[in-house]
Amino acid sequence: MRFNVFRMSWRNLWRHPRRTFLTALAFAIGVFLLITSLGLGDGMHEKMIDTGIRMGSGHIVIEPEGARDTIGEQLYLSKENTSAAEQVLASAGIRGEVRGSAPRLLASGLLSSAANSTGVQVIGAIPEREANIALLPEKITKGTFLEREGRTPPALIGSGLAEKLDVDIGSKVVLMTQAGSEIQSQLLRVRGIFSTGMEQVDQRLVSVRLEDLQAVVQRPGAISHLAVFLNDSLRTPALRAEIDRELTTLAEGPAPSVLSWRQAMPELDEFIIIDDAGNYLFNGVLLFMVTLGVLNTILMAVLERKREFSLLLCLGMHPWQITTMVIVESMMLTALGAGAGLAMGWGTHAYFAKYGLDLTSLMDQSFSVAGVSVDAMVYSYLYPGRIEWTLSFVAFLGFAASLYPALRAARTDPTEATRG
Repeated sequence: MRFNVFRMSWRNLWRHPRRTFLTALAFAIGVFLLITSLGLGDGMHEKMIDTGIRMGSGHIVIEPEGARDTIGEQLYLSKENTSAAEQVLASAGIRGEVRGSAPRLLASGLLSSAANSTGVQVIGAIPEREANIALLPEKITKGTFLEREGRTPPALIGSGLAEKLDVDIGSKVVLMTQAGSEIQSQLLRVRGIFSTGMEQVDQRLVSVRLEDLQAVVQRPGAISHLAVFLNDSLRTPALRAEIDRELTTLAEGPAPSVLSWRQAMPELDEFIIIDDAGNYLFNGVLLFMVTLGVLNTILMAVLERKREFSLLLCLGMHPWQITTMVIVESMMLTALGAGAGLAMGWGTHAYFAKYGLDLTSLMDQSFSVAGVSVDAMVYSYLYPGRIEWTLSFVAFLGFAASLYPALRAARTDPTEATRG
């Protein structure tokens, strides 16, 4: 006698439609919550990465060898290595992947006004190369981005720093910084004020034109690093390795270090890893509890049908066919729940990806994590492979939940049908 296992499994599911519906609904809610939480988590992480990258040194940073191991002494990229790095970025294999690059010079100093003075971090930048890639031009609340008017060099300062020094657009400030063994000073005029939402940045950061800072520190042509911004952040590891390989062959003297944003911003990288781990743990526990519900449903169905399984064995069905039938029932039930959960989760993801989730009622307008400002409006974003991973994990749980009931059904005594 031939048995259609799939047809029998499907019909068996709907012997108790209410039980099947409730179990599939529980699985659907689990998958829905998993996709929604992954989308919002990935969206928050992607926003943090974008903010950190545009506020920091880009997706990839090219800097002097050993710059992060040196305390007190400022290292600079040589003109030859800077030219070699620009040549690598303009090569045919990399040019299309790069959105832009920006040479920068870093220094620390003292900024003074008629009212007060405070320690600051100074960034020397080229406005034309920063305009479409850096975050500061977008965060300007007053004035312009380092536009030169008159003979006094322009400066862009944070809102907290402007308040501390009691200055506004057009005010004059004096920057004092170390140039070798000497202290040099430079008169600047405030041309712009920015607000990032990060207190430490808004109270300490000053941006000036690159050539003006080079003149103050008496280092013509010097830069601290070259920030590289990519079109796709997921391409960062591969392009970092390729740039490093090509730059090693072109560099003169010690080759510069080529770091990804994860290496350049380890605190942000560690936070994302820990946050992802917490998200996985929460959803793993949730789906494990749902899996126990599926296990209970399948096991109940098996115990209720012992006499039926015994009769099927007497009619010629092999134990492995009964095992297969129970597993197929479980996978069908899992597919129903996963399909419904995927539809609900994808719909919610699409909505939040377009309109965002406003969390301002739960927190301030923005907050800072790992030194990076995070907006209270979170947009959903799913990294490639998230859906495939989710469905594979759910399928594994459904299969695992069916093993014990399937083996229990296969061990049914054929004489059960003749008893009573």
